[in-house]
Amino acid sequence: MGGGVQHLQTLRRVFKALVCLAVLTPLMTMPPAWAGAWTQRAGKGLLISSASHHRFDLPDAGYGYSKFETALYLEYGLTEHMTLLGRLARETRFHQAPSSTGKSGSRAVFSVQTVSTALGDSEIGLRRRLASGANWTVSAQTALVRFSVEPNPLLNAEARWGADVRFQVGRSLGQAAFVDVQLGRRSDWRGDRQETRLDLTLGLRPRDRWLVMAQVYSAWGEAGWSAYRRPYESHRLHLSVTAPLSERLSLQIGATNSAYSDSLAPENAYMVSLWREF
Repeated sequence: MGGGVQHLQTLRRVFKALVCLAVLTPLMTMPPAWAGAWTQRAGKGLLISSASHHRFDLPDAGYGYSKFETALYLEYGLTEHMTLLGRLARETRFHQAPSSTGKSGSRAVFSVQTVSTALGDSEIGLRRRLASGANWTVSAQTALVRFSVEPNPLLNAEARWGADVRFQVGRSLGQAAFVDVQLGRRSDWRGDRQETRLDLTLGLRPRDRWLVMAQVYSAWGEAGWSAYRRPYESHRLHLSVTAPLSERLSLQIGATNSAYSDSLAPENAYMVSLWREF
């Protein structure tokens, strides 16, 4: 109980820091920095190839599990106001057998074994710019998504097709910062899983083509059979740094940690990505 309250207080401090920094940063008129709400220029795009390792702990069940995921993410400007986007992922999931705690407090994992290899969360959709100004933009996005019907990504979880619809607002904060807010709704066709999402991003550019991002991913949802609905809640903090390798190629390194989880397994993840502009 005390741990959940502490996590919630930590999350609130993160939100306050994001808001305070957005308010105190001086505004300047300039072309917007790249972020989720902005559309790509017509004929231009971005390809992100990534690899990540995710660990999930289930204390009540006495074991944990993890997955290794590789993914390709694409954005391409069909017109100045319309961007095509897509993500294709593949993941390998591992089972970690029950562990024991010694007198010294150390934990020992008895075995780790590969359980399944399959497609991961994938999607294809469109983003439409609704309105924009010198340093802000408003967009709407809809996508066909493939994701696990079980919010805890267990070892052989069933995948379903569904839809993700979201409203996006982005604003440049001077020459070296931007904020992006996305509010969305995701559900599978049968209605077994329905989820409201709120994604917040603060981006800072300390140097030309360098990007430091602090992101909060929040989700509130329900999953289960029609006769039994189980609510859940999750808030994750993601920090990353992107550095240029060449004129159109950049390297991103990041980490994700659960700040608060209710009815979901806490997640720790590390990722590395290559950003290719074209």
